[in-house]
Amino acid sequence: MVNRGLGRGLGELTSRTNRPNLSSFVTEKEMPDSPRLAVFWMIFGSICFGTMNALVKWTSDYADVWMIIMVRSAVIAFAVAAFAVSTGVSLKVNDPKTMLLRCSVGLLAMILYFTALGRIPIGQAVTLQYTGPIFVALLSGRIISERVSPSVAVLVLTSFAGIVLIISPEVGTVEPDALLALGSGFFAALAYMYVRELRKTDSPATVVFWFALFSVAGSLLQSAPDLLTLDSKTIAALVGVGIGAGGGQVGITMAYHKANAAWVSAFSYLTVLVATFYGFVLFNESLGLADWLGGILIVGSGIALVFIPPPDEKT
Repeated sequence: MVNRGLGRGLGELTSRTNRPNLSSFVTEKEMPDSPRLAVFWMIFGSICFGTMNALVKWTSDYADVWMIIMVRSAVIAFAVAAFAVSTGVSLKVNDPKTMLLRCSVGLLAMILYFTALGRIPIGQAVTLQYTGPIFVALLSGRIISERVSPSVAVLVLTSFAGIVLIISPEVGTVEPDALLALGSGFFAALAYMYVRELRKTDSPATVVFWFALFSVAGSLLQSAPDLLTLDSKTIAALVGVGIGAGGGQVGITMAYHKANAAWVSAFSYLTVLVATFYGFVLFNESLGLADWLGGILIVGSGIALVFIPPPDEKT
């Protein structure tokens, strides 16, 4: 019998995949598409990114954007390099042009997003930045030639409608700082497209490592003068940003290596829910009726998406 979607129960998921294995940082030939694992990795990455968002929001009062980017990226680069050395994984780049494009648009997205996160409410910043999946669905057919099914398009738009409800009504009159977050969503979508394209030539570990190293190089000059002025609490928070971002990068890179980009991108909306929770607990952001309705639309769309097979799924 042909399985449709992912709604076959945890027993089947466990029997087929056992448990997540980070050592599977290999190329596409050894790692074929697996929608079930893609969902797991996207959930893992969303939780990590949501935690990172809260730490960036808090740290922005004590360190500038360049410092946050530099320490965050240095932590990731060190962790991936240590992993590669211990496991013998090669970090050689096989497609330099696409890798450079991925790193460039990714760094630009991060600069815009971290700047916005320090200026506007965390819920609004995360929501606008997570228009990235909408751009993924719109761009994937042109950049990586993946078909976007009508059902996926409808559910992604429904998810976005839920996100709009979570944002304050002031979104109707867009502020310049909000446009920074929206711009980061667009450039993040381009980065995801290049990640998906790199699966043909480079391992996820390679993608994560070189993006982190590129970001260190791109922010070191601006952040170096203030390195010695940081206190221990700020340093700990910045390292926490790096750990959260590293987990998020691993999760999202593995997810885009495992399944159709437009399909799996809708699950990244979970980061909005995680960030909203942190906003409520840590930053005293209130949750109104629109916030709850928006969350229901997002989660409901995600659950419905589980039962829809991606366009290229095999039995």
